[in-house]
Amino acid sequence: MRQKFPPIEHACREWAVVDDSAHIEALMTEYVCALEVLVEVHRKLGALLPIEEAARFAAAHIGEGEIRIADRGFNGFVVVARNGVATGWRLPDDLLLQRTALPPAQREP
Repeated sequence: MRQKFPPIEHACREWAVVDDSAHIEALMTEYVCALEVLVEVHRKLGALLPIEEAARFAAAHIGEGEIRIADRGFNGFVVVARNGVATGWRLPDDLLLQRTALPPAQREP
């Protein structure tokens, strides 16, 4: 997951406190836009889960690592920091079009 997850650029992001799974789910709904999401707490703890379950999973593990959440296509992202603040973003539409327009041999693995 870390290979495909883009740099977070912490200083350029707008962060909000997330104190329960409802706040995390709202961020995922806004930025990730998928029924199932990949969640990684750290290298040894992660899962592919439905969005509601993923929000509860992430909320239960706040403080254990920088939690990264993405759709399977790595187009939308949410990050929950160890201190309980979170941010989200989507790839720009022009970059998404560029990635899907490439022949299969030239696409990112």
